[in-house]
Amino acid sequence: MINALDFNVHPSNYLEALGFIQSFASAYTFLEASANGLDISGHCVGCGSGGDKHHCRKDELAHKRCKVFFLFNTMCGNSALRRRFDGQETEMHRLTGDTADLGKSGGSDFTVDFLFGYTGYEYRKATDNFKAEIAASIDAGRPVIAKFKPHDYRVVIGYDEQSLAIPYTAEYSPALKRKRSYCYDDIDTIFVFGEKAARRYTLLDGLKNIRRVMEYNLNEGLWDEYLSKLGKDLLKAPPEERKARAQHLSETNMYIYNICSLCGAFCTDGKPHDHYLHKELCNPALAELWNSIDKPHLVILEAGHKTGSLKWRKIWRAANKWKIPGLSRKICEEIEKAKRADMELLDIIEQAITILEN
Repeated sequence: MINALDFNVHPSNYLEALGFIQSFASAYTFLEASANGLDISGHCVGCGSGGDKHHCRKDELAHKRCKVFFLFNTMCGNSALRRRFDGQETEMHRLTGDTADLGKSGGSDFTVDFLFGYTGYEYRKATDNFKAEIAASIDAGRPVIAKFKPHDYRVVIGYDEQSLAIPYTAEYSPALKRKRSYCYDDIDTIFVFGEKAARRYTLLDGLKNIRRVMEYNLNEGLWDEYLSKLGKDLLKAPPEERKARAQHLSETNMYIYNICSLCGAFCTDGKPHDHYLHKELCNPALAELWNSIDKPHLVILEAGHKTGSLKWRKIWRAANKWKIPGLSRKICEEIEKAKRADMELLDIIEQAITILEN
């Protein structure tokens, strides 16, 4: 018989890939809600996570879980990532763990250490003795984050001699139903929550992470690569090259829509809450800055909608190639808007850092 926690937190939202950050958010929500009710405001962007039963609008804990996910995904810098035009991974992708060799999991050493330090939990990374480690943690009331081979992160909430209980079943959402069964031999690494301790990182450190990623994006000219490849030279490119360039455009949309996560991190309901992460975030001196994030957020979101609606196939299947300059112009207009909005966001983050440092 499996010894399992009464884990009532839905495991992910649909906006981001299921990886370390998602798993950490779920485990953290369970631990904090068990300890103090997790008095923090949530934010719903209508992603439909958790199916009907655990939809954010019906399940208050799911609502709060989304809030902490947005916060964690943003404070480590992951939601500020932008894609290089040719798809090559950048230094910032490697920093947060959004790389192919890590399964796009957000499971870099940097992200793991930052999130445990930001939330004030001690932790232990184990690469062997899994059965004893997991049993001890579950028996103490703490879920374990496991990295299954090769890069499949899950929250472990129960165990027996042969297998492990993972909260990814049709109870939460049919889309997340897993046929795979999990056992100890499948594990590569586990992360065990320890005791609460003094926080090693704060909001200020998180804002500096965001700044680091945003400055890199702009200094490396990542938006400018799109303007160059999809601008005037697009008409001169042969059909197969146009096809390749158009597909690169379509594949960058997930790095445009991650703005939802960044905006969600700073959205609050304007009410006082007791949770330490919320208190820090809701510094009255920062309220006006957080409210100003919505404008550039909407500009970037609209750029994603408009470039997506052009349908990349139109660019390389255009029967009349003289339609291409018009499509090119529309794309570049939206990319320019997104670039300027990113610069506005960076300025907001800079102002917040200055306030906290002074």
